Amino acid sequence: MQLSEWIRAFRLKFLPQGVMPVLLGTAIAWSVDNRFNLGYFLLAFFGMMLVQFGLTMLDDWHDFIMGTDATGTEEKNPYTGGSGVLMDGTITPNEMLAVVALFYVIAIIIGVYFTLVLGPTVMYIVLAGFFISIFYSLKPFQFAYRGLGEFMMLLGYGPTITLGAYFVQAQRLTWQVFLAGLIPGMLMWAMIVINEIPDFDADRRSDKKNLVVRFGVEAGKSLYVGGLAVIYGFIVLCVVFGVFPATALMALLSLPFALQSIRYLRRYYRDKLKMALANKEMVKVYSYTMLFLTLGFLLDRVIAL
Repeated sequence: MQLSEWIRAFRLKFLPQGVMPVLLGTAIAWSVDNRFNLGYFLLAFFGMMLVQFGLTMLDDWHDFIMGTDATGTEEKNPYTGGSGVLMDGTITPNEMLAVVALFYVIAIIIGVYFTLVLGPTVMYIVLAGFFISIFYSLKPFQFAYRGLGEFMMLLGYGPTITLGAYFVQAQRLTWQVFLAGLIPGMLMWAMIVINEIPDFDADRRSDKKNLVVRFGVEAGKSLYVGGLAVIYGFIVLCVVFGVFPATALMALLSLPFALQSIRYLRRYYRDKLKMALANKEMVKVYSYTMLFLTLGFLLDRVIAL
């Protein structure tokens, strides 16, 4: 078995969704509290990287077992469905599940270490994160199959990670960090919605009752566009009301990618392969919004020095 097949299974294009909230929470801790522990940052970053890989593969494994992902890599949108390695037969379901378990165990060990060093608050955050990560796909909750997947990912990939990363640096929780954490969460929500559009037929066949299956593709398009509008409006309001520094408006620099994704969505929403153009732009929206938002908090600190 080649390493390249595991790299495909990890789906590195979605790694930013797992680790960029760590960067944001850490940046706020340094900007607001003047606190930064490199060792804690590296542990949190590594732990979230493993959880991201684990969740990606666990969802891949579950959808394969359930028959949701029925196409190999030669005929699929690379930004939707699973990685395709299970359908192609290059990795077996048992092998993938074993690696998922290994990654989760290592991440749990990191969480236990933080709990012992920093107190039980870390444990509560870690437990919330693992609960969402595991039961996003698995029974008895199966959030992704019951119309709650998008909301749970908003919470898990937004405030949960951001607050956790902030707490290991500053040892406190604040509403400012919670609100900042809503931004990666809402970005994740929008990304899931646009990814569900080309998967509509497969998800409907497997009874995966996500938002697009429940309300239809046309509604999914509107939800996506509306979600992006809410994200940018939220950033502006947080700056206007003094929750975020003015430099956080740098996050609006990702707006051209958002507009391009909407153009591609409206043009190609009926073609699941060409929809990859819109999905790719949304990945850019996420990455650049988070990058510039994080830099905005860092720059505010530098200006104040």
